[in-house]
Amino acid sequence: MKRLERLTSLLSFLQSRRFSNIQEIEHKFQISERTIYRDLKALDEAGVPISFDRDNGYFILEGYFLPPLAFTLEEAKSFIFIEQLAEKYTDEETYRNFSSALEKIKNKFKDHLLQDIELLQSSVKAYIDKDYTPKYLQIVEQAVSHKNVLKITYQDANGNKSKRIIEPIGITFYSQTWHIIAFCQLRNDYRDFSISRVSEIQNTNEFIQEDRLDLADYIKKIT
Repeated sequence: MKRLERLTSLLSFLQSRRFSNIQEIEHKFQISERTIYRDLKALDEAGVPISFDRDNGYFILEGYFLPPLAFTLEEAKSFIFIEQLAEKYTDEETYRNFSSALEKIKNKFKDHLLQDIELLQSSVKAYIDKDYTPKYLQIVEQAVSHKNVLKITYQDANGNKSKRIIEPIGITFYSQTWHIIAFCQLRNDYRDFSISRVSEIQNTNEFIQEDRLDLADYIKKIT
């Protein structure tokens, strides 16, 4: 990756996150710590207001926005494959949002390039042996993003239903379904809830306790 391209990508990466530490940037761009400091200095000298928080890492000051980046044809075509999985593995609202975003990307291309994208779109089909289409994913996503407590009706593997008040800390996907990782007030411990077994859900708009684990720490705890 050429330096100008890397600097643009680094700026986009920083702007897409609240904070970014050196290790995350190293992993993302596969460059040395010394190169990262040079690139950050170059962005700063170019007028990008980069700041540093000792506990969290680098961030761009509020109010600075990078103009929208143009997608290459190959980047846009990669979304076609994701669309197939989004249609099956997300709820109706999430898929509608994804489709809307994809249409906006397609609208930026000229006719001869758009034809290439639409040809691929008509030629890719994912057949997945799975009858379940998830519900409530958008509600869970909003609760996780805003750190809100949820009330759910949950059915366990034996078919028993129970009312739960849970404090979600993250969403995971495995075994062909989405799962809520949350602190369960009934069990007084962290639990893994398959969204496919949730029959009722309500966002209480109350906040989870500040000392709850985040998803990364929870995964470290169980592995």
